[in-house]
Amino acid sequence: MKKNILLALALISLNSVFAQKLQLTEAATEYKNNLSPGWMMQPDQLQKNKAILTKAKTAIDASYNKQLTTPFTKSKDETKMYYYRGMIYVDYVMMAAMDKEVMASIESIPEDELNNASLGSLKKCLELDTKGEWKNLITRKIGMLRGMMINGGVELFQKEDYANAYEAFKSSVELYDVLSIPDTLGMINAALAAERIKNYDNAYTYYKMCADNNYGDGAEMYQSMIRVLTAKEDSDDEKVLSVIEEGKKKFPGDFALNVEEFNFWYAKGDNTKAQLALQKAIEADPNNKVLHFNIGVTFDNMSSTSHDNKKHDEAFEFMNKSIEAYKKAIELDANYTDAYFNLGALYYNQSITVKSIAGDYDGEKYEKEVERADVMMKDAIPYLEKVLESSPDDKSTLTVLKSIYFTIDDMPNYTKVNDKLKSM
Repeated sequence: MKKNILLALALISLNSVFAQKLQLTEAATEYKNNLSPGWMMQPDQLQKNKAILTKAKTAIDASYNKQLTTPFTKSKDETKMYYYRGMIYVDYVMMAAMDKEVMASIESIPEDELNNASLGSLKKCLELDTKGEWKNLITRKIGMLRGMMINGGVELFQKEDYANAYEAFKSSVELYDVLSIPDTLGMINAALAAERIKNYDNAYTYYKMCADNNYGDGAEMYQSMIRVLTAKEDSDDEKVLSVIEEGKKKFPGDFALNVEEFNFWYAKGDNTKAQLALQKAIEADPNNKVLHFNIGVTFDNMSSTSHDNKKHDEAFEFMNKSIEAYKKAIELDANYTDAYFNLGALYYNQSITVKSIAGDYDGEKYEKEVERADVMMKDAIPYLEKVLESSPDDKSTLTVLKSIYFTIDDMPNYTKVNDKLKSM
């Protein structure tokens, strides 16, 4: 009796494997021999090819489900099954774009399950394919589909359909993942498309993938990561700083990341840390006029803050450092209009502050502070006049000069500037 039971179990097992192979053979035959290789280019034959592909899918589903409980006895059969399962499902997904019935069928399958059946099966096939029997076929298929995804994504991007462009580029990356090849072209385009639709989390993910695969010029991808992180309404400061630090470790001496650090701290109102970041940037690129200009801006702000806190001696120290930085920027570019304006405005604003402070004193001390303020006021003039050489109609500059000329009782120039402002 025991022997008969064992025989029965063996027979059941044998029959199951046999059916499994029959279903695999049926699926392979329908897909390889009956489905037109160029079915996507044959819309008039869609219904015929749909019937064949649907039949192949039914057979491969049955073969796959059987092997879950009764594994193939030969690894080559299992490898073959995963190959055809992946190929059939990939084509079935592609066909969904051309047929409502197929689309409805696809939509009824959970996303994870669908991904596992299509790309997951091809990846599994490559893992099992130790002899490389199926690799070239899968590579050609992936290459063709990836090309379609990239080209389609580019077309959608150009039409400003960024949401669908993102999905296309994302699919391209996922396709190449089957081959364990980083698709940096798909990654960067997916990042750009995601950023356009303000999906900053996904944009960050793909910029990070680009950085991890050394895509881009220097710290470019780290700058992009910082940009999308800071664009979020709930921006994570710690994460931003960690990206900056990671980038600085990978690209030591890269001034761009120091500038990003400056921008971060400047936005937070921490002028001290902002200034330190800029100093590091200048060490990396000492002849960069913009960096020296921003150093000037930072010290200018620090001076104003110190004045507000009644720390006037400290404020004047910062003022002198600001003047030095602005002058260095001008030394590097004799036509740097912004530096001329900021330097003139600095002298003007400090003059007003000094005159205000003088009100706290009497006698000789008062007279000295007023004289000091007057000197600062006059020091502003040549820098502001320099601005007008290149921007004669700049209202901000003209307005400041008008105030200065009035204060120092230079009525001819006051009238000249005032008349020009009235005529604008």
